[in-house]
Amino acid sequence: MRFVLGMLVMAGALVFLGCPIRATLRLAGGDLNGLTGLAGTAAGALVGALFIKRGFNLGRAAKMPAAAGWVTPLLIAGLLALVLVRPAYIFFSEKGPGAMHLPVLLSLGLGLIVGFLAQRTRMCFTGAWRDLFLSKDSYLALAVLGVLAGALVLNLSLGQFHIGFAGQPLSHSDHLWNFLGMAVVGLGGVLLGGCPLRQLIRSGEGDADAGATILGLLVGAAIAHNFALASSPAGTTPNGRIAVIISLALASLIGLAFREKVEPARA
Repeated sequence: MRFVLGMLVMAGALVFLGCPIRATLRLAGGDLNGLTGLAGTAAGALVGALFIKRGFNLGRAAKMPAAAGWVTPLLIAGLLALVLVRPAYIFFSEKGPGAMHLPVLLSLGLGLIVGFLAQRTRMCFTGAWRDLFLSKDSYLALAVLGVLAGALVLNLSLGQFHIGFAGQPLSHSDHLWNFLGMAVVGLGGVLLGGCPLRQLIRSGEGDADAGATILGLLVGAAIAHNFALASSPAGTTPNGRIAVIISLALASLIGLAFREKVEPARA
């Protein structure tokens, strides 16, 4: 079921053109479409929190053989090897956002630093909303605000802050679908126990459930790009809008179906 939720989350993210981290970073660069995305994330997380209060649970944690925890890290290492070797049967983007990146080794080094910090701080961009709604715990919310503030200061200092809705890089202003797409991400993230970043970190810790989610995200991305679900700066697609509605419905059904009986509190 985590695999399925991972696919649904990716479908919503690619309609918005980003995850909660990207929504935060887009807002820090002046892209006001990030506000719509973050509002959708919060709304979806609220629905997910309500499911949790009513007993939602995908299953109790159980100890598994250590080999199970190595599956996703080895898969990611294999993908890195393909990037480094660049075999002829793998096609790489020659232009567009897929071709825009730092040198691979520099990216890997920075990723290791970010991954270390995210692991030590338990950073989670949907967990921040979940904790606010369920326990009024602001620890993760303050961390998210810290990311927003840091990126904002950096963009201002580099002259990269351009406020507005239109003409933003890798962004569109189809507000309804931005909101609904990120509502899928917020809802799915809470049901999964963490946003895509948190799932990636947990898979690196050997969590096989998080690994299944990462595989779902990868498959969801492949489906979205091969079946015209992903948006573009020109806007959303009919297939993408249908996928968002289906994803919201399926995630809600999962939230309703996987509920344990909650015993009433005794006086």
